[in-house]
Amino acid sequence: MSRILKAKTATDYLLVAGLIAVSGFPYFMVSQVNFFLLFVFAALVYLKRSVPFEPQLLVVVFAFLVVEVLQYFVLRAVDLVTISGTVIRMFLSIFILCLVRGKFITYFVNILYVLSLISFLFFIPSLLFPPFFNFFVTHICPIFNSPFADPDGFYIVWPTNLLFCFHDCVLSEFRNPGPFWEPGLFAVFLTLALLFNLILEKKLWTKKNMVFILALISTFSTAGYIALFVLLFSFYIVNQSLVKKIILSLLILPALLTLYFSLDFLSTKVEQNINMAGSTTSSRFGSALIDFTDFLKSPYIGWGRGALRYGGRTFTFFSDDQHRNNSVTDVLATYGLFLFLFYFYSYYSSLKSLCLTNGFNTHFAFYALLVILILGFSQSIFLKPFFYSILFLRFIGKTNQTQAREEQHDKEGQTGAVTLLTTNESE
Repeated sequence: MSRILKAKTATDYLLVAGLIAVSGFPYFMVSQVNFFLLFVFAALVYLKRSVPFEPQLLVVVFAFLVVEVLQYFVLRAVDLVTISGTVIRMFLSIFILCLVRGKFITYFVNILYVLSLISFLFFIPSLLFPPFFNFFVTHICPIFNSPFADPDGFYIVWPTNLLFCFHDCVLSEFRNPGPFWEPGLFAVFLTLALLFNLILEKKLWTKKNMVFILALISTFSTAGYIALFVLLFSFYIVNQSLVKKIILSLLILPALLTLYFSLDFLSTKVEQNINMAGSTTSSRFGSALIDFTDFLKSPYIGWGRGALRYGGRTFTFFSDDQHRNNSVTDVLATYGLFLFLFYFYSYYSSLKSLCLTNGFNTHFAFYALLVILILGFSQSIFLKPFFYSILFLRFIGKTNQTQAREEQHDKEGQTGAVTLLTTNESE
């Protein structure tokens, strides 16, 4: 029995790690084949275990399908492959969540903790001894070249050994990408891990949280730093009285603003992004500007994920004109206003459910959503498989609460029965 339980736990960890990998690791992101293979594996495990299906999970799937079907008939440019791709991504998340259930967040935090520690094993030696970095790029990483990678693709596929991405920025900018596509994406997952662990452990000064913060600092990600400031500030004020919130705000906010303007890579980078907004979509604000312009042309159903995604403008080759790195406005332009609101309402509900399940102040859900929006403003994340899973957490949370109440009821019933039996025996 112990061996079976260990195998089940290992499989669950593998599934969650796979969901992270297809959403951010260079080797697995280069082709849709990888997440389809993960989907098949998750489906087989789901069927083998005969896990009950939760019908309420279909609410999210139905909402996306309604909009994509409307796009199919109205825009005439959305194909069935695109729609089926959305369904597969959704059910990949559903299968994994149904299998792992309430342990999903714990497994995610533990996986990011291990990946953070591993990142230091490659990042620090690379900084101290550059030939170490070059050795891996030249001799080890070629072993892990994906057979599905397009050598002529728009995006550079950086060398990797699966556990660490040997991005050029490691030596040129001293930034830690971890196993992810680039440091900014590593910062996104680290911030999420810290956010979730604050809810789980209800305190900041833990070993895992310190590792997450140190790893996040090593990414030198502007959005990651801003999100970290907001997250820590929110964590400290959420359980305070109104008077203490005002006092803490007056004390902490000026310090954060001073820190922001004193760190050139923060303030300067934001200013550069704003200045470039009108000239290139490589800027976060530039992406937001063009996405919002596209949204105004099709505000109710968006443009879909197909050939007309870029405001109905067709293109022969993917180029800078199609590049986007602001996921918040990407969702708005892709799916329109109603699904945009539904998407982030689902995020808020999931975060609130997570707080409720773990006995944490539910007001924190609003701040947590703000942190995630900050992260999404700088990275294309919300249409990746892992981030679909957050949409469904609210339903898994409700199921866990129901099960917990039923287990507690059963325990109380058993306790009452034992008490009654003991009383009768004494009489």
